[in-house]
Amino acid sequence: MVPNLIIAAIIGWCGTGWPIHFPRVGGGGVEPGDWPPNCPMCGQFVGAISAVILVAALESTISSSGLVGLAIVSFFGGSFGASLVGGLRGGIAPRS
Repeated sequence: MVPNLIIAAIIGWCGTGWPIHFPRVGGGGVEPGDWPPNCPMCGQFVGAISAVILVAALESTISSSGLVGLAIVSFFGGSFGASLVGGLRGGIAPRS
């Protein structure tokens, strides 16, 4: 079980970079949903933690699907978790 959680954390961390956002030409600045600049790793940590929670919750289902199933669930679980928490944080943050 522990090796599956470690793999889930690593793949969930990688899932936070998807979908790829291409930088805009000119202007600069950040997009409204981006994580705060003083915490560049927050999204990756949230993605890793959400992937571990999802794999632990679906342990019996994922164990029969093998490594590919574990990778797919972890990747999209990390991506969804980071997007969800980022959206909630953006909704709660004070508007300037």
